[in-house]
Amino acid sequence: MPFARILRSSALMGGAQVVTLAVAFVRTKVIAQLMGPAGVGLAGILTAFNGNVSTLAAWGLGTSGVRMIASAPPETTASKQAAVRTFGRTLSWLGFWATVSLFLPISYLTFGSGKYALELLIGGMAVPCIVANSIWSSILQAAGHVKSLAKAQVASALVGLFIGLPSIYFLGSVGVALSLFLAAAAPMAFTWHVARRDCPSVGGEALSSDMRVLFDMGGGLMVVGLAAQASAYCVRYVIISNRGPDLGAGLEDAGYYQAAIAIAGSLPALVFSAMGTDFFPRVAAAKDEAEAKVLSEKQIQAGLLLALPIFTGLLTMNRLGIRILYADRFDAALPLLDWMIWGVFLRLLAWPLGYWMLARGAPRTVVIVELGSNLMMAALPILLIPRYGLVGAAIAYFIGYLAYAVIMVAVARKRSGRWLSLRTLGLFAAAAAILILAQSLARAYPGMYWGAIPTALVATGCAWIYFRVLAEQNDE
Repeated sequence: MPFARILRSSALMGGAQVVTLAVAFVRTKVIAQLMGPAGVGLAGILTAFNGNVSTLAAWGLGTSGVRMIASAPPETTASKQAAVRTFGRTLSWLGFWATVSLFLPISYLTFGSGKYALELLIGGMAVPCIVANSIWSSILQAAGHVKSLAKAQVASALVGLFIGLPSIYFLGSVGVALSLFLAAAAPMAFTWHVARRDCPSVGGEALSSDMRVLFDMGGGLMVVGLAAQASAYCVRYVIISNRGPDLGAGLEDAGYYQAAIAIAGSLPALVFSAMGTDFFPRVAAAKDEAEAKVLSEKQIQAGLLLALPIFTGLLTMNRLGIRILYADRFDAALPLLDWMIWGVFLRLLAWPLGYWMLARGAPRTVVIVELGSNLMMAALPILLIPRYGLVGAAIAYFIGYLAYAVIMVAVARKRSGRWLSLRTLGLFAAAAAILILAQSLARAYPGMYWGAIPTALVATGCAWIYFRVLAEQNDE
């Protein structure tokens, strides 16, 4: 796949992700202004609860469905899609009943009472919507309808925002839960509509053999995904518990953590989103591991080019970001940001290799590597928070992704028989050096707006390279 095509698809899905993230930050800004850090912390808990239950109920369908459809011969595509639809409907009902069964016990486990049980139930109704959305998204991704999927994401994000904001204002914590439900229901409806139009069900019959493949493959992926969600929930639980019986202070700390991780991780998600939409099905359909390695390295290089200006801005203007996206009361999140931003930067190297492993690796290898990594991500905060306080959670985040990047480079070496190319490693090192220089200059000349200069310079350089690559590809 040409490098220019990877850049185009990454930019396309990145644009859609920018709108989605802007909507999410507007929602969070309203919560922060009306309810303070405790409200943001509650929203983070509700989101983590939905993530855990939906990961369990979805049974890895979003990944296994793409992998099965994308790698299948064209004449069997209809039956593969039918299997994904049939299996997904069953999983959606499983998600509904899992939410109904778990919301009350989770409320007592997390908060020590049923105080926020209603919020967990209402917000948890997003779970069957999330699972159903994975059906249609996987079908569109595997078929290569990236543009249609991007349009659906933008439209649904805006509709969910305009419907959900009044509920936050008038209903408080219950409104927060309702807004999270609407934020999941809108994408489900839009993606279903687009999938019916672009990938209609025509004559395909769900085969029991395909259903077994989805079940077997999805089981391992579910364990991996659940481990990731559980580790994220564990961190928030440790943060809240570290304050003892003072639930309000614990929720405030969870709010600072949520603010930091949202700024550090959500803005670069415009690059990561492309990996799950265009890159993943293509690496799954690669003819051999050599081609898969080339695709993965090109994705790393494209990610560095597109994300470097974002990381520069995050490291040099983090205080401004906190003030704009949240409020002055969230300055306590600043010490966490640098550690988390560098942790997310490491994902630019690790995640394409992780998608390569998910798309083509043996289920046992996927489970062992991902489960071990997520157990480490859950254990590190338990060790570091009591000693370093809230910033220990951020240090744990960085160390966890540093270890994950090393592991994924080693796994890539084992799969292909070769290390990553010197070009890829050199570009990654050069990007890291640019960020270190920008961060050092920002510390030498403090101020909320000074970082706009290095950010603009880096953005200009990356834009010049981007359009030059596209022009060279067009000339060919």
